[in-house]
Amino acid sequence: MSVCDVLPPEELRTLFLFEKLADEHLNWLCAHGKVKAFPANTTLYHEGDPGECFFVLLSGEVTMNRMVRGGELEVHRSSMRGAYVGAALALDGNGNDATPAVHAYGNTARTHVDSTFFVLPAAELAQAFTEWFPMAAHLVAGMFLGARRNGSAVGQRERMVALGTLTAGLTHELGNPAAAAERAAANLRTRLGELRSARAELARAGATAEALAALDRLQAEVLAHRGAEAPRLRPLEFADRTDEVAEIFEDLGIADAYETAPSFVNVGLYEDWARDAGAALGSAARPGLTWLAANLEGEALLDEVADALGRITELLSAAGQYTQMDRAPFQETDLRKGLDSTVAMLAGPLRDIRVEREYADDLPKIQAYPAELNQVWTNLIDNAADAMGGKGTLTLRAQADTASVVIEVEDDGPGIPREIQDRIFEPFFTTKALGEGTGLGLDISYRIIVERHDGTVTVDSEPGRTTFRITLPR
Repeated sequence: MSVCDVLPPEELRTLFLFEKLADEHLNWLCAHGKVKAFPANTTLYHEGDPGECFFVLLSGEVTMNRMVRGGELEVHRSSMRGAYVGAALALDGNGNDATPAVHAYGNTARTHVDSTFFVLPAAELAQAFTEWFPMAAHLVAGMFLGARRNGSAVGQRERMVALGTLTAGLTHELGNPAAAAERAAANLRTRLGELRSARAELARAGATAEALAALDRLQAEVLAHRGAEAPRLRPLEFADRTDEVAEIFEDLGIADAYETAPSFVNVGLYEDWARDAGAALGSAARPGLTWLAANLEGEALLDEVADALGRITELLSAAGQYTQMDRAPFQETDLRKGLDSTVAMLAGPLRDIRVEREYADDLPKIQAYPAELNQVWTNLIDNAADAMGGKGTLTLRAQADTASVVIEVEDDGPGIPREIQDRIFEPFFTTKALGEGTGLGLDISYRIIVERHDGTVTVDSEPGRTTFRITLPR
């Protein structure tokens, strides 16, 4: 850092902040402020430190950053001469007319290139502002306080609504595989009991060595058929095959023949196999076939448990991809994964909606803030589901050209009236009933795409088709 000459009043007046000030005020500013030069990548101040200085950019470029979970997030960047950062005047009513309150820095500021600033002591500037413009000071104080309270209340409400929607969907989707795994585990316990009973009965029946050898051979056949793809049977064919096998089992003395037969029919073993198996097992046919059926059902139940746990793992992975926890905020991003994880998180609202994905095979990854983009996808997809009334077709498209990546979220709902299409990105504008929306979703989405990613957002809507198109630079 280096200190340069004092800025003359006539040059200070060229900055938009000071162009209307009286000469005496300009002279006061020049007497109390200093021009300071900072090299590129210099931290002017850290978020949370006491707000001691007010910085006005004379040349160069400055960035403002906020600490969030997962790292630091750049919230603004400017090279405009006269842009200001640092301690605000803090006229929020917490101080008094003699000593206005000056609080901690609300962000971290850094130079992006070699930069020069006009630097003022924040406390002195705040006191001077209060003395020069007492009415304005009171108005600004009220605006600061009101904006802080309103922003906190509305932001909390928006987050709670979004969290409730995502939690409900995720809970529902996790509940299905968890219940399936629980049922399969209970049934598996029953089948294990049947296995033990059947084996004990084989021993009591005094099964011959030939019968036991036949049982081993039959078990190998059963498992081989289970591993192969069984023929697809129509419902009536399946019922007929089951009846045929069950009749043979009844003749062999199997008490629950009609409950046992479907296990074999499911893997493609029909009446000829059942007849041959009974003959090969002889007097051990009843406990032997019961034992084989319990083996088959146990294997099927293990598959159910594995499928259910796999689904739970997929959902948890989607949740991790969606939240981007423990990952760098700005990173190489696969947009398809973000879209898919958002669909998984919104499974509840999308339950009766057909989701079609049209992703280009050569879609490139881009440098982006994936957690913020996921918030955009959430807003657009949830709005589409709401517009369709929970039924219809949602189409997600992703393609790229040499300069950009284009994402489209399209629904076949009633469309957005033409007279309000120009207003949908305005803060607090909503078409939903009172209490059902905050009007912040599309405004937040717009700012994330345009301000954070240098992209564009457009909408094309008519009855039966509404398309939000997001263009992001590669």
